[in-house]
Amino acid sequence: MLILDRNLAVHTYFSHQLKPSVFKKLDPSVEEGYFDPVLMSSTYAVREIDEYYKSITGGDYYYKECAVNARSPENEADAFERAFIEALNQPSQQVDQYAGVRDINGKPFFVVLRKGEVMEQSCLRCHSTAERAPARLVEHYGPDRSFHRSVGEAVSAISIRIPLSAAYERVDRLILQLSLLFAAALLVVFGVAVYLNKRWIFDPLNALRLKAVEISRKPERVGEQIDLPSGIELSQLTEAFNAMSLQLRKERDALEHRVEERTQDLNRTNSELKTEIDERQKLISKLEKALREIKALRGILPICSHCKKIRDDKGYWNQLESYVRDHSDAEFSHGICPECMRKFYPDMSDEDLE
Repeated sequence: MLILDRNLAVHTYFSHQLKPSVFKKLDPSVEEGYFDPVLMSSTYAVREIDEYYKSITGGDYYYKECAVNARSPENEADAFERAFIEALNQPSQQVDQYAGVRDINGKPFFVVLRKGEVMEQSCLRCHSTAERAPARLVEHYGPDRSFHRSVGEAVSAISIRIPLSAAYERVDRLILQLSLLFAAALLVVFGVAVYLNKRWIFDPLNALRLKAVEISRKPERVGEQIDLPSGIELSQLTEAFNAMSLQLRKERDALEHRVEERTQDLNRTNSELKTEIDERQKLISKLEKALREIKALRGILPICSHCKKIRDDKGYWNQLESYVRDHSDAEFSHGICPECMRKFYPDMSDEDLE
C-alpha cells in the first residue's frame, strides 16, 4: 500500500505541478511538437523509478500501471486487469480496489488492483486526439494508442503481484521456528510444572501417604506431625491430618488408660472371686465331710441290747467306741455317770462324785 500511495503521489505531482510548468515554459516556436516522456509522462516516470527501486531493494514483486489500449505496450492490461478497469468506469461500481490470491501459471500470487489515474483536463493535450498531441509523441508511440480519452475516465489501474512461494517458504520456516520455539517452551513449562507439582503436590501427598502407612503398621506412632507444605489446599489437608493424628493419639492413650483400669478391676474381681471360691471350696469340703459323717452314721444300727456292741456290714460285732471312731472323726474320753457310780460304787458320796 505504501508503494501504491507513493506512485499515485508521483502521478499527482506530474499532473498538478510538473506538466503545467513544462507546458508553460516551453516555447512552441522553438520546436514544434516537443515531447519528452521523462518530463511529461508520469507513467513513464513511475515505471522508471520502480525499476530503480527494484534494483536497490532486490524486490521480486510485479508492478504495472496497466491500461486498456496503453500507450506503451509494457503497460497493456491483461484480461483480468482489463475487466477491473472496465468495471471502474461502470456507473454502479462502488469498489475501487481488489485484493486476493490468484494462481498464475501454476504459482500463487497475492494480487492487488487499485484504481489508478483519472483523466484530467491537463492530460487531454496528449490523450484526446492524435492531431492535438505533440508530433514527437505521435511519432514515438503511433497515432492509435491511448487517444480519445475523456475527463473523469479511469484510464489505468495499479497492479501489484507478490509471489507467495517464497513468502510461503518464509512462513513455513517461521512456523517451523515458532513451532520449535513453542515446543521448547512447552517442554520448559512442562518441566517446571512437573517440578512444581512434585514439590508442592506429589511430595506432600506422598509424605501423607507414608505417614499414614507408618501409623497403620506401628500404632505407637500415632500423634506424629508432618511439616506444613506451601500450597493452601495441601496445607489445610496436612493440618487436618495432624489434627486427626493428635486426636487418635489422645483416644488411644485414653483407651489404654481405660483398658488398664478395667484390667485392674478384673484382677481385683478375679482375686475376690478366687478368695470367695476358696472359701466356698472349704465350705464345700466341710459340707462334704459332714455329709460323709452323716452318711456314715445314718440308718438303723444293729446294737446289742445288753453289751451295746454294734454289728457292722460284715457281720462282726464291734465295741460302740470302735464303731463310732471308725465311721466318724469322733474320739472318746471315758468317765462314769452318777447312776453308774451309785450302782457300782455305792460307798462314794455325792461330794466325791462332783
